[in-house]
Amino acid sequence: MTSPFEIAFEIGQIYDRQTEIHKPFGGSWQSGIAPSSKAPVVFAFTGDSGEQYGYSDHNDDYGVFHYTGEGQVGDMQLTGGNKAILEHSRRGFSLHLFKALGKKSGKSLGQRYMGEFSYAGHYWNNGNDRKGTLRKIVRFLLVPVGRVVEVAVGENAEEALPTKLDQARELALQAMKSGADASPGAAIRSIYSRSAQVKNYVLLRARGICESCDKPAPFLRHDGSPYLEPHHINRLSDGGLDHPLYVGAVCPACHREIHYGLGGADKNELLRQRVESIEKDISVSLA
Repeated sequence: MTSPFEIAFEIGQIYDRQTEIHKPFGGSWQSGIAPSSKAPVVFAFTGDSGEQYGYSDHNDDYGVFHYTGEGQVGDMQLTGGNKAILEHSRRGFSLHLFKALGKKSGKSLGQRYMGEFSYAGHYWNNGNDRKGTLRKIVRFLLVPVGRVVEVAVGENAEEALPTKLDQARELALQAMKSGADASPGAAIRSIYSRSAQVKNYVLLRARGICESCDKPAPFLRHDGSPYLEPHHINRLSDGGLDHPLYVGAVCPACHREIHYGLGGADKNELLRQRVESIEKDISVSLA
């Protein structure tokens, strides 16, 4: 029962784009941004070859990756691959970044995996297109999922979090939407806020019962709330995709078994199916 959504790329490793990325996951092997046709995944590719057309991707001092959208002629538009990045969290798609290593003797040197990222905002500036004409270029602010630290909801929170399920769910879904003209500092704050809102909702949704094994939380926090841990179902590691449909509230034992147990993949797939069913029921009840 292994999940069709499991992704096992290793950061720093080099992969062949056609055989190791697009053959198993589908999607266009020629586009700079390639949503998968077989799994909830968006692949984005960066490199040095497009700098003459305004593609100047880079990391800033905050650890945020500035990624140039696609489109070689005319103003860039928030359609196609650009829209796929813009909406990846809301649609439940994880976003994975690779860097092209160029070619040698006409042969590709492969794609180095840079990790899983989350869209946190975007901004616009001017640059030349392939024909040398000045145009508008979109830059996406992408935050490595490892920057989102797993902290207990309610501890060290910068904002009050709702205690009613319907309010918490509304805020969690709203948190999927990040705005334009975001600064790198605002991008980091957006990711932390989104993570806190989603975790708060997921823990309220569980009502103190592990969504994997149906057992009560093993103990209470200092504030009296039941202790469960948010687990990212479509993930390389926890800290990944923050979307209510793809985060389960589980007890520590189930959490460790999913990550390290012999039957962890099957257990994770069952959790995915259950959370999907729970979310469908809640959506209907709150409609």
